[in-house]
Amino acid sequence: MLYTKNMLLLLTSICLFFSSFYLLFPVLPLYVNSLGGDQADVGFIVGVFTISSVLIRPALGTYTDKFGRKPFLLLGNIIFFVSPFFYFSASTVCALFLVRVFHGLGLAAFTVSSVAMTADMSPPSRRGEAFGAFGLAAMVALTGSPAVGTWILDHYSFTAVFLTGAALAGLSILLSLLVKESHHHHDNPEGNHPIKKVVIPSVIILLCTVTYGSIVAFLPFFAYDIPSYGLFYTFYAFSSIAIRIPVGRISDRVGRQKIIFPGLLITAVSLLVLSSSNSLVLLITSGTLYGLGFSSVYPTLTALLVDRIPEEARARGLSYFTASFDMGIALGSVVFGFFPLLWIYPAGAFIILSGAFFFYLAERSSSSTFR
Repeated sequence: MLYTKNMLLLLTSICLFFSSFYLLFPVLPLYVNSLGGDQADVGFIVGVFTISSVLIRPALGTYTDKFGRKPFLLLGNIIFFVSPFFYFSASTVCALFLVRVFHGLGLAAFTVSSVAMTADMSPPSRRGEAFGAFGLAAMVALTGSPAVGTWILDHYSFTAVFLTGAALAGLSILLSLLVKESHHHHDNPEGNHPIKKVVIPSVIILLCTVTYGSIVAFLPFFAYDIPSYGLFYTFYAFSSIAIRIPVGRISDRVGRQKIIFPGLLITAVSLLVLSSSNSLVLLITSGTLYGLGFSSVYPTLTALLVDRIPEEARARGLSYFTASFDMGIALGSVVFGFFPLLWIYPAGAFIILSGAFFFYLAERSSSSTFR
């Protein structure tokens, strides 16, 4: 059985945790500005959060395999509960920088432990569906929290936004306390475990999120003359929510490769459509396709990795994978800043197609799926 009480508690905790995270998305740049920071400071403050989270994950993965998931699930939640109080007490950009480093550690701890818990709780025959549900919980948080954060700021203050973020993390703590520990093997995952099997899924997800980073950073500049271009994100979210659990179930039945490879092709097509978008219809089509493609690839890649990593090294392997996810977003937002606007999304399509070719060759040599 997949949707046990323990799993439902975990999924609800995940939704609340990421709601606390996404609440700050539209608010943080304005807060940096209110402290006297400029555009460069905004980029630095946003980026250091990802960097601190990425750097600590492999170590956290090792400790999570050794000491269990729940301590780090709670640690991530507690850091997210405490951090908002530090935000509104920060009086300089430098102080805010330190808060962001601390906050990023919370994201690392919660992400590694919650993904590993999801893997522990899911039967192998429903693993794809389980990670679809994980992604759905996070996506639901993304669809509403940024708008809520903006509304609170418009009607109240930065302090009210930060307190709301703390309250959401507090609720997540309460649910996490009720979640039962899912890991019962405490071997030290060193040396002889095939962590090398993480490489292919991690490379593919990094290439995918490089393009995601380019959309987050540069779509407003690319589509500024298309009225209501923000609908790209809306249709991306809707298609992502609609596809995640069904595609996970299909991957459980037909195999991971038969979902990942077409998903990569759909993602590449969406970027080609985006590169030629000169109307709202094309932009919405692109967003819908990108949601379908990306949200087919991500949970299925996660399930593929878990299929291949020994249980005693599971969190360690997932820590590299999730770090690759975030690193790709950071690289995409930086590297594509040096590209002409009109080249960004054709280049993104080329990157995805290259990833699909690499995945095809790697999987063809190790399995009969593509033969």
